[in-house]
Parts: sequence; C-alpha cells; structure tokens
Amino acid sequence: MLQDALNTLYRWILGIAFLGVAFWCATTGYKNLNFSLLILAIPLFIAGIICLWKTIFYAATRPFTAMIDALFFPGGKLSKPILNLKLPRYYVNESRFDEALEEYRRIIKHYPDEAEAYDGAISLYVEVFEEPDEARKLFNRAKRRHLVLDDSSRQLVNTNQR
Repeated sequence: MLQDALNTLYRWILGIAFLGVAFWCATTGYKNLNFSLLILAIPLFIAGIICLWKTIFYAATRPFTAMIDALFFPGGKLSKPILNLKLPRYYVNESRFDEALEEYRRIIKHYPDEAEAYDGAISLYVEVFEEPDEARKLFNRAKRRHLVLDDSSRQLVNTNQR
C-alpha cells in the first residue's frame, strides 16, 4: 500500500517535471524561433503524459466504472458467489472429478446448509476418490447442521464405515 503511494508520487513528480520542461522548451523555442527546442518539447511532453497516464486514466474512467457497477451490482459487490449446483454436476458428467469436488467444497463453504452439495461431495469421496474417512467427516458435519441428506449418501457412508 505504501509502496503504491510512493510509486504514484514518484510518477507524478517525474511527469510534472517532464511537462514543465516540455512547456519551457516549447515557449522558449517559439519565442526565439529555435526549432530544436520545439522538437525537443514533443518527446518531453509525451514522456510526461506517459508518467501520468495511469492516474489520469483511473480518474477519467472511475465515473464510468461506478455507473457500470451501479447498473449491474446495485447492492454492491457480492459477498459470496452465486449458488450454482449445475456446474459440479456438469463436471461429474464430463469426468472432471477434481473440479467437481472443488466446486462442491466451494458451495459448502459459502452455503453450508445446502444438502445437495454435501450429497455430491460424499458421493465423489466414496465412489471416485475412495476416501471414506473424508466422506464420513462431511456426513457428520451435515448431520451436526441438521441437514436431511439423500438416502444414497447415508448408505455410501454406512457401507464404507465397516
């Protein structure tokens, strides 16, 4: 944070210095009809603008991005992702089991009362990854939350417990 502020300050100092020297070169060259100073003013002006560009661009686009955010995110940024149970099922259908399990974990993290996510993760742990201990932990976690899981999840955990 401090480093960013210092970098911005250095860029502003350097950019203003370039613009100042460019202005001096342009005005002096114009008054004295010195074309070499006039030509030197052009790259100095460009260098000054380049140094200040990041801040100028941010200041110029901030109202536009604020308007876009107000239109598409009227309540502000979302604190958690939108619940999407179709994505992990799609991953399972495509045999992308690691990604499916990761999506189920993400759903459980942000929506801990979503029973379908527990069912899907338990099924993957037992049938694909052959980790019945992880499935048991997840089953117990769902049980502590008083969630009603599918009978197939109960059977998977109970048969692999023995």
